[in-house]
Amino acid sequence: MALNPIAFTEKVVRSFLRYQLAAYPFADENLLGQMRQLLSLDQTRRSPLMKGPYISLSRPFSQGAAVEDLVREGILHPHIRQRIPSEIHHVYGHQEKAIRAIQQGKTTLVSTGTGSGKTECFLYPIVSRCLELRDQGAASGISAVIVYPMNALAEDQLIRLRSLLAGTGIPFGMYVGKTPERESQVTGIRFTAPASRADYEARLERARREKLGETVYPFEEICSREIMRTPGRQPRILLTNVKQLELLLTRQTDVELFTHARLDYLVFDEAHTFTGAQGAETACLIRRLRTGEDRGTSLNNQITCHWMFGPDAGRG
Repeated sequence: MALNPIAFTEKVVRSFLRYQLAAYPFADENLLGQMRQLLSLDQTRRSPLMKGPYISLSRPFSQGAAVEDLVREGILHPHIRQRIPSEIHHVYGHQEKAIRAIQQGKTTLVSTGTGSGKTECFLYPIVSRCLELRDQGAASGISAVIVYPMNALAEDQLIRLRSLLAGTGIPFGMYVGKTPERESQVTGIRFTAPASRADYEARLERARREKLGETVYPFEEICSREIMRTPGRQPRILLTNVKQLELLLTRQTDVELFTHARLDYLVFDEAHTFTGAQGAETACLIRRLRTGEDRGTSLNNQITCHWMFGPDAGRG
């Protein structure tokens, strides 16, 4: 059955109005009556609260190279094919451009519409590089720092990384304010030995069925500050936020995290949020991280990612 946009819009607005009345009720009957009148559907139609509905049409994102071709060219590690969903045979055009630019060591800005796969633009090259380091038996050290404007975004990415990196042997972790200090403080279900991605997902599904409400950590995830600070146990991929990264670079207990770090990539997700004074502070933080003279590190690639809104946002 076809969707009637007018009727659907009124249904959404009606639900929203009911939520407002239920969530923020007035104890005074007179005020509550005024609130009910102002938030009635008839009144709302004539108020600025309800506009539209608006219908927006956008063309599909342009198709880029096949994943197998990128692997064959050496742009992506062969194991990436097993990590990308099997139904994805090609990347988008903007994804291919970003992946090639990052692989060439160029500073890259990804600016495109919602649902266009901006995360994959930087995540695939990072994971590919970490797989190469694993194959080479490279010394431990942070290869990528992914910075988020808020912890909620970092936590969402962490959930995704658990499935993506389970069984790869690539250590990763999130260092924010809530990260446990000691390993003994980590709660949840831990894999204490290397396990495959299938084993991790099976255990995760079992926890969901049993409604345990516990987090399932793959063997690759470093969950505590104590382990992250241990020489030789630093994560290859570190998720954090701007304020926490500044603390990591200034606190004596944490600065060892970056000792002999590779720092191949620095990613700022939602870069458009770093404006004004915060933008200036972030610029200084990047310079401090890039200098790293006393740590013997250098930053090779800087990747930024943000949202773009407008009529062309959905075009490849």
